[in-house]
Amino acid sequence: MKIRRDIVAVSSILFTFALLIPAPAMWNVAVTVRENGPWVSGPLYRFQDCFAPTGLASLAVIAIGLIVTWAGYIKGVRWTWFVMFVIVWVWAFPVLMLPLHPWTDMALFAPTLASALKESGMARSAMEVILAFLLMVLALILPVKTFILGRGGGPNSG
Repeated sequence: MKIRRDIVAVSSILFTFALLIPAPAMWNVAVTVRENGPWVSGPLYRFQDCFAPTGLASLAVIAIGLIVTWAGYIKGVRWTWFVMFVIVWVWAFPVLMLPLHPWTDMALFAPTLASALKESGMARSAMEVILAFLLMVLALILPVKTFILGRGGGPNSG
């Protein structure tokens, strides 16, 4: 097996790490499906506890992302870049980044992030989420020239 050292291989490795970072948190949310699912009713039922389906769906998206990354993206198949683009901006951004953004008041964003960084548990998860999203965006941007313009990098590449 030959180790490839091109930008697509680096991007594939970045995508793998970025997809695996939120996987344990999504698994922890998904395993509560019996206790916190949308079909549970009674005095202990709260709408906020309906995150188990999101965890299951996120695990499915992570699995699809890993399969696409290692089956086609690493080979430079063009449509896989667009699949990863959709995963980053349709799944990762809303699921990972929007919960960190307080939509009620933009002035509260900096204090919220600062308090998250001070607390050990929240800081770790907030930093992991931000790191995962930034790795995904970086992995998406690095090989744009390869996927959009083709392997040669353009008409004048010798």
